[in-house]
Amino acid sequence: MVSHPGARGLLDDAAVLGAFVLTHDTIVEGVHYLLKDPPRTVGWKIAAVNLSDLAAKGAEPAGALLSLALKNEPGWEEEFLAGLDDACRHFGLPLLGGDTVALPAGAPRVLGLTAIGRAGPVVPSRSGGEAGDGIWLAGTIGDAAAGLALLQADPSATGPLVEAYQRPQPLLDAGRDLAPHVTAMMDVSDGLLLDARRLAEASGCGLRLDLAALPLSAAYRAANGEDRDARLFAATGGDDYALLFTLPPAADPFTLLKGSSFTLACVGELTRDGAFALVDDLGPVPLPGRLGYEHHPS
Repeated sequence: MVSHPGARGLLDDAAVLGAFVLTHDTIVEGVHYLLKDPPRTVGWKIAAVNLSDLAAKGAEPAGALLSLALKNEPGWEEEFLAGLDDACRHFGLPLLGGDTVALPAGAPRVLGLTAIGRAGPVVPSRSGGEAGDGIWLAGTIGDAAAGLALLQADPSATGPLVEAYQRPQPLLDAGRDLAPHVTAMMDVSDGLLLDARRLAEASGCGLRLDLAALPLSAAYRAANGEDRDARLFAATGGDDYALLFTLPPAADPFTLLKGSSFTLACVGELTRDGAFALVDDLGPVPLPGRLGYEHHPS
């Protein structure tokens, strides 16, 4: 059905059309954000998640098109648009236009944004990794899932974990600097275990991940600890928007990102056998039944 080479066989989070990278994300009320989330944070989030896809391609923001579903909720759209404007101004993403539609009473709000980026000299895909490449993360994982859990328990919760859930930070600078050097790259949106498996499968490889090597923030460790269960929660939670990438064994990302403030960690390697091995300091770890957030109806 999708035959254009720019679609990359639908194995990537973005399409490449000439000098541009294009991506689209949809967020649904009650699925991707909580009903009580401030609309200003929802506006920020829809921009940030699209920009994270551009970051994983090493692209510079060029513009966006918005699909805005209107409901009879006075003030909601105004606050949502203010949050979207906050993000667009912060990250240099001009809003170029889009469309609006009125929803029938009782329908969940569905919001969509298409982001357009200027491609760099190399636009990495998920599929370029090779057996023996190291699997790396730029950024930490688990914070957003922990923040969501806090809000589900107490809608008035605040703090850095809630901030990570409501206002994700796309790693545009890291993506731009890494893109010419990585063999494969994508962002972590649905959970590290699930997204790492996707990258390995697209690259025709297996993988070995080390839970003990996962980068956890101080706020996450303070709230959840760092034992095996805490690390499995972080690795399957999603909404991280860290960058997951692979490098040949001799490559050094600390040199590539010298002077940056990004957390970098080697969390495993691609393998030849096609299997998914998960380990920690205590030995092999059974794969959980849920690797991350799967996008299909229940």
